[in-house]
Amino acid sequence: MVIVAMGTSVVMLLWALCYPLIVLSLDYAPVMQTAFVRAVLGGISLLLVAFFLKRSFPNTFEAWVAISGIGLSATGIGFWGMFYAGSLISPGLATVLTNLQPLIASVLAWVILKEKIDWTVLVGIILGFVGIFVVGMHSFFDADSTAWQGVAYVIVAAVGVALSNVLLKKYANKIDIFYAMGGQLLIGSLPLLAISLSTETLTESLANLHYFTIVLTLAIPGTALPFLLWFWLLGRAPLNQLNVFSFLTPVFGLLIGWSYFDESLKMMQWLGVVLVMGAIGISLIPNKERG
Repeated sequence: MVIVAMGTSVVMLLWALCYPLIVLSLDYAPVMQTAFVRAVLGGISLLLVAFFLKRSFPNTFEAWVAISGIGLSATGIGFWGMFYAGSLISPGLATVLTNLQPLIASVLAWVILKEKIDWTVLVGIILGFVGIFVVGMHSFFDADSTAWQGVAYVIVAAVGVALSNVLLKKYANKIDIFYAMGGQLLIGSLPLLAISLSTETLTESLANLHYFTIVLTLAIPGTALPFLLWFWLLGRAPLNQLNVFSFLTPVFGLLIGWSYFDESLKMMQWLGVVLVMGAIGISLIPNKERG
C-alpha cells in the first residue's frame, strides 16, 4: 500500500505541475492548440516506446473500443472542459467543481465495477471535498465566478474524467499499458484539433524554442508519464481509494504557487490542506472488506 500511496502522490504532483506550464503557454498559442499538441506528443512518445520494446499490440475490437472511450472521455472531454473553464470562472470555483470527479467516479465504480464503498474511503472522499471547498472558498463567491457556461464546462470535464477512470480500472491489466495510454491520447486529441481549427487562429509556435520546451514538458512528464503510472496503479488498488488522492492535485498546485511563485496562502487555505491530508490518511486505514 505504501508503493501505491507514493505512486498516486507522484501522479497528482505531475498533474499539478501542468497548471503553471499551461499559463505560460498562453503567451504563445491558443489554449486548444496547446491541448492538442500536448496530447499528440504524449501519445506518440508512448507508442514509440511500445514499438521499440515490442509490446503486445491490442488486436481486438473490444480493446480499441475501450481505448477510444478512454481517449474521448479523459483527453477529449477532460482537456476541453478544463482548458476552457479556466477562462470563464474563478480558480476557486473551478477547483471545487473539478473535484466533484472523485464523487462521480465513486458512484460509477459502485454501479459499473461493483466496488464497495467502505466507510474509510467514503469519509475520505467527503472530507477531501470539504478540504478543497475550504481551499477555494476565498474566490468561490467571486463576482466573476457565476458564468454558468464555465460551470458547465467543469462539470462535463469532471464527468468525462470520472467515466475514463472507470474504463481504465475495468481494462487495467487487460490491455498493454503503453498502447492503451498512447492510443487514447492520440484518439482523444482529434476532437481537440477539430475544436481548435473551428474556433482558433493557429500559430506556428512550435518553432519557438521556449514554447516547444513548455509543451514538451506538458506532454511527457506532465501527461504521458502520469497517465502511464495511473493506469498501472489502477490494476493494483480500488478506484475509490485511489481517487481520494485526486484532492492532492489542487493542494500541490497551491503549495507550488506558495513555494516558487511567492503566492500568499490564507489561514483557511492551510486548513483546507490539513483536511485533505487527513482525508487521505483516513482512506488508507486498512479494511478487510475493501473491494
